Amino acid sequence: MALLPLLGKTLLCFVVLNTAASKRNNEEGDGNQFFGLAIGFVIIAGGYAGGDVSGACFNPAVAFGLDFSSINSGMSWSFAWTGFEIFGAGLAALAFRCLRPEDFSTVELATYEPSLPVKLASEFLGTFMLVLTVGLNVVLGSASTAWSAAAALMCMIYALGDVSGAHFNPAVSLAVKLRGKCSWTEFGSYIPVQLLAGASAGAIVSLFHKIGAGKDTAHFLQPGKGHSMLEASIVEMVFTFVLCYVVLATATTAKPESQLTKQNFYFGLAIASCVTAGGFAGGAVSGGELNPAVSTGLSVASSIYSPEGATIHGSTIVNLLQLATFEFLGGLLAVMMFYVTHPTELEKEAAWYSCYAAEFLGTFVLVFTVVCNVLAGDANWSPTSIACSLMVMIYATGGVSGGHLNPAVTFAIALATGDWSLKTAGYWASQLAGGIAAGFAACSLYTDVANVEVKEPYHTSHALMAELIYTAMLAFTVLSVAVSKRNNPASDGNNFYALAIGWVIIAGGYAVGGVSGAAFNPAVAIGLDVSSYSKGVGMGFLWGLFELLGAVVAVALFRVIRVPRQEDYLDAPPRDDYEPPLLVKLLSEFLGVFMLVLTVGLNLANDSPATAWSAAAALMCMIYSLGDVSGAHFNPAVTMAVVASGRKLCSTAEGVAYAATQLLAGTAAGIAYSVYHAAGPKYHGPNTRLRLRV
Repeated sequence: MALLPLLGKTLLCFVVLNTAASKRNNEEGDGNQFFGLAIGFVIIAGGYAGGDVSGACFNPAVAFGLDFSSINSGMSWSFAWTGFEIFGAGLAALAFRCLRPEDFSTVELATYEPSLPVKLASEFLGTFMLVLTVGLNVVLGSASTAWSAAAALMCMIYALGDVSGAHFNPAVSLAVKLRGKCSWTEFGSYIPVQLLAGASAGAIVSLFHKIGAGKDTAHFLQPGKGHSMLEASIVEMVFTFVLCYVVLATATTAKPESQLTKQNFYFGLAIASCVTAGGFAGGAVSGGELNPAVSTGLSVASSIYSPEGATIHGSTIVNLLQLATFEFLGGLLAVMMFYVTHPTELEKEAAWYSCYAAEFLGTFVLVFTVVCNVLAGDANWSPTSIACSLMVMIYATGGVSGGHLNPAVTFAIALATGDWSLKTAGYWASQLAGGIAAGFAACSLYTDVANVEVKEPYHTSHALMAELIYTAMLAFTVLSVAVSKRNNPASDGNNFYALAIGWVIIAGGYAVGGVSGAAFNPAVAIGLDVSSYSKGVGMGFLWGLFELLGAVVAVALFRVIRVPRQEDYLDAPPRDDYEPPLLVKLLSEFLGVFMLVLTVGLNLANDSPATAWSAAAALMCMIYSLGDVSGAHFNPAVTMAVVASGRKLCSTAEGVAYAATQLLAGTAAGIAYSVYHAAGPKYHGPNTRLRLRV
């Protein structure tokens, strides 16, 4: 199907032009930081959506490279693919000129406002590509629909956010309108265009369904097996609420005064990650559409083509109207909660209860996502979904309450800062209440409950130590990226804090999810424990105790690494000339390498489905945490390259010390994960080893 390389290349080039070449996304002296993220995620969107049809090259160099590598089988497809990809590039340029007229005129960019037809074209294109991506993933049998859909949404938000606001969702348009950030004319025009785009994409999806390998499988808009339409509607409402709330909190609020750049790095990442969180968590119940336009597109696709004899639960139109109604209700509830947590955005005085409401809400969403993932039983994507829910709620509530969402994090911050005010107790109460409420709410949608338990064949001691280690990693990351002065100078706070914190869950979730369940949060552990009271109560409180001990370990490490020479005492003035002593740098390298190697080893010992993804997450969050301390090499080869570069960032003597420390840390981590390997599912006697092999 040549249509896929055409559409894929059009999308890729269009995103490149909008994020890396457009004037308003790259003001002079203030270029954006998200262009690489947006461009790369096009490949995730298109690769999963169309990889089984066209190979998802989206690049003549890739097409020719693959064709030449199989020259014995003949060459021809690369020329055809290249032709369509070049044509796609031309379409992208045409679309760019139509949607970015300001780039080809002398208009004043600071006061430029796109015309309504341009905004509507933007909404049509963004919604069309989103629904097409979802539909192709569904009918072609992808196991990664939510991930691919989130990628499509992210790159289109980054590409078109400054054109139309990048709603691409009637429920979002409703929320933004009620927030007062969208005119009645735009609101009344956006929704029909979004629904039309969804229906158009659905018609194209039906063509692929009819001729694809999955043509004998029906894909109706209906509840998942074993669930009612009401349960599906509630799941759609909850996760559409999360999506709309995050849109309001990250894309319609004033930027922090400490942020020098006008560019918002995280809004597209946060909004799109709601689809990853909700799509995987709620997909088994409702399909995880979270968008009336997506629901419309899937309904149109199944109405045009479904296998002969296939039957639907209810009727297409009734199911569509019910799900869409609950999705709109989610948008309405998001506005109401936004008024509670962000009164200052409405030019009102800050309310004393806003921070507690934010902590309750964020923890509720996190634990609801956890329980839905646990009961859905998708080990491949559960940690990623949970990590995304944590990340988006930190971005959404961070400006209100700090986005703790975890009693262990609140405990660590209180220990590190010495702030033991009543607010700490209030946060704990809000977090625990949110966790317990979410546990009961999510379990009500299933016939089973999600309880806290040691996973076979491990012992309780293995599970408790796993919780302690990765809760310490989580709390240390919070302290380093969200509390540390050098990562958050008063004049220029960072944008990566929630990304680093959330990705600890990916690192630890895949590494020890098969050991302890990977709670890393007393609100999660106790919420699951209390809501599954029918299976007994108690383990969650034990988990919570060791998670609090992990917070103590994190504070001890933070004080050793960050506090020497008064660097990070909160009452001390910032020190731009501070240089960590060598011993602190070596401890930083040891800690980073230890957590990286331990994560890799535990993934291997537990036969994780995502070792590389988990290891990359561990590396990323430790780099963000310790990059300003030791440079965060965490690799003797990297240290060698830095020394050899001649940049004088690391002396030869320092490099030797780094390499020795890194090797020592790797050895120590190897000894640590060997304890889990000896007790784990892959151990078959004393001669069983985790070996390097070809």
